[in-house]
Formats: sequence, C-alpha cells, structure tokens
Amino acid sequence: MQLTSLTEILASVRRLDSLLTEEFEALKSQNLEIFEALQSEKVKILERLAELNISEESLDQTTLQQLINEPMWNEITNVLDRCKRSHQRNELLISKQLDSIRGALSALQNQDPSATLELYTKLGKTRATRRSILSGDA
Repeated sequence: MQLTSLTEILASVRRLDSLLTEEFEALKSQNLEIFEALQSEKVKILERLAELNISEESLDQTTLQQLINEPMWNEITNVLDRCKRSHQRNELLISKQLDSIRGALSALQNQDPSATLELYTKLGKTRATRRSILSGDA
C-alpha cells in the first residue's frame, strides 16, 4: 500500500465524516433537499472505498503488517470509527422521525367509532366520549 493511496483514503474518509455531519444537520432541520443532495457524493465515496478491498484476505501478511504500523492507517481507522457512530446517530434520528410521522398518520387515519376520546369539561375534569373529532361528528 503506497503512501499516496493512504493519503487519498484519508481524504475520502474525512470527506465522508464531513458529509455525515452535514447529513445530520439536514435531518435535524428536516431539509430533505440537502439530505438527498448529499447522498450521491456519499455513495460515490463508499463505492470507492469498497473497491479498495483492504482486508486480511486480500493482502499478504507483510503488507498487512506494514499497513498496521503506518500512522496514517491509524488515523484512517479512527475517522472510520467516527463515521460509523455518525451513521448510527443519523439512522436513529431517521428512525425517530419516521416513528413520529407514523404516529401522526395513525392518529389522523383512526376512524374507529368505538375509540374513546378524552376531553376536558369546563371544570377541568376529563370525560371520555365515543365521538371522534376527526370523524365529522364533533
């Protein structure tokens, strides 16, 4: 593994780390246009890294040992670990947002006339009613 290719790999994983941070900010602000725009570059970087096929099976023992002893390789693996955590954070945020949307849709679509709805009286007490405010009976 040459130093130039390690430099290129490090640049790629740093850019991936940056993209994942931008992706998180886009998800937080629910800016899907920016989120979608980031995906093509992220996929290209991931494909480029996958093509390198750096694994114990693909490298001989001497090359593998040289790679492990290379300080730049240590930095690459540290950035990749950070990328993994960032990806998991983004995945969790997407999952939470989808659950929230599903919950809202479920509430809007719930047309079950037997479902009870708790309302407050003028005195601040709750009373259950069988009418749904979304069914047009209210």
